[in-house]
This record gives sequence, C-alpha cells and structure tokens, in this order.
Amino acid sequence: MSRLIQFLAAAAIVSVPCSAARAADELPPPIYAVKQDVPSTGTNIPRKVVTSSEIPINRRYGELTHAEQDIIKSRYEAMMPLDEPPYPADGLLPLFNAVRKVQDAVLAQGELSMFVEVDAQGQATSVSVMKSPDSKLTQAVASVLMLTKYKPALCRGQPCSMGYPFRMTFSVGRR
Repeated sequence: MSRLIQFLAAAAIVSVPCSAARAADELPPPIYAVKQDVPSTGTNIPRKVVTSSEIPINRRYGELTHAEQDIIKSRYEAMMPLDEPPYPADGLLPLFNAVRKVQDAVLAQGELSMFVEVDAQGQATSVSVMKSPDSKLTQAVASVLMLTKYKPALCRGQPCSMGYPFRMTFSVGRR
C-alpha cells in the first residue's frame, strides 16, 4: 500500500534585499516543490513531498527577488525598511529534505508549528513548540532547526537576535 506525504510549507520566511550585483542567470532555477528521491515500488512516478511554497525553496535569502523577500517580511509585525528577519543560510531546501526523511519514518498527520530564536551571529539558541502532531517528529525537527545555520536578522541594518517561525502541515494518504 503506497503512502502520499504532503508538506504544506507555511514557514514564516523572511525577506532580505537581493544583491544588485548578482545576475539573474547565475541563480539556479527556482524550485517550489521537492520530490521524493526514490519512487515507491510499483511506479516510476515520484511522490511530491512539498506541495506548496510561495517562494523558491532552493534559494538563499539574498537570491530571492524583492517580491519574494516581501512575502517573507510581511509575516513579521513592525518590520522597518532596514530590518530583515533571520532565514536559513542555505535556504529552505536542506530543512525540507531533513524533515522529509523524518516524516518518511514517522508518518505524522497534522500541523507542526515551532519558533526558533536566532542570535546576532545566526546561531539557533532555542526552539519553542507551539503545536505538533507527534513527539518523535517534534524532537527530530527541533534538532534539525537547532543545527541549522541562519542568516542573522537585521535591526536598523545591524545584526540582531530575532525569532524564526517554522510551520508545516503533514498529511499521509493514498496515491
């Protein structure tokens, strides 16, 4: 019996101005969904793991367009023009791949909502759990979030401590 795992990524992702010096053709093409590496037995159609993201998950914050950065920044209250939220240094793809591996083993269903405190050097200092469908998933994802290096937040143009919200919705179903 096959299983379909969908992650609806609603990670409150943050914005950073793109470098004007970086040419658009130097960037990898945007990826909005991650597919399972190995198809399940009986089909060569890969299972989609991430089915929704408003921004490309394979880009760093500085590689996002201004519009994509604005989507991330809009998820924070009172964000001034020189302010930027923290963001995974290597983009969302490594996080989603790690969470997918955990989900393949756990098969949790429901919403996961966590909040990572990131210091001015881009290191996670703590993770708070607001909602989770499974304790094993919670522990594993919290570990991944703590080990992730982040682009530090900017407050009035200076590195500062700020929280990074991480949200996903998991469902398991049949193909």
